[in-house]
Amino acid sequence: MEITSLHWSSGLFHRDQTRDARAEKPQFSVPSEATPAFEVPAVDEKALDYSAIAPRLLREVALQRYVSGEIDQDTYIALAQELPMQISDTSGNVLDLSSVTDDTEFDFAAYYTDQRELAISLGDDEKAATLTSVLRFLNS
Repeated sequence: MEITSLHWSSGLFHRDQTRDARAEKPQFSVPSEATPAFEVPAVDEKALDYSAIAPRLLREVALQRYVSGEIDQDTYIALAQELPMQISDTSGNVLDLSSVTDDTEFDFAAYYTDQRELAISLGDDEKAATLTSVLRFLNS
């Protein structure tokens, strides 16, 4: 029996060069006349009226001020908390807040003033100090 060597010709291993060629990806450029799909309106904090502001907007402004380091964590937590369903004011009346939603305007200045006065009268100095810093935030 005779053994002969086999030589493979390069024609059998012909590769499709178009598959290996690197195609240049098109570069996308944004035309100068393109307009953004949406814009986030800038909030002018000096124009905010905390006697008539929605809870959602108050939380957004408080988060911005907390991230920038202008307010501390306790103040941010007090501002970010949801309103209770009922509260009592300084004269002892129970107020129903169940109709206040995230988009309903609410008088936060009066609310936090009453809550601070109640905390002082109950002797809760820690809560009163936090509410004082909240009122400083609202008055700034």
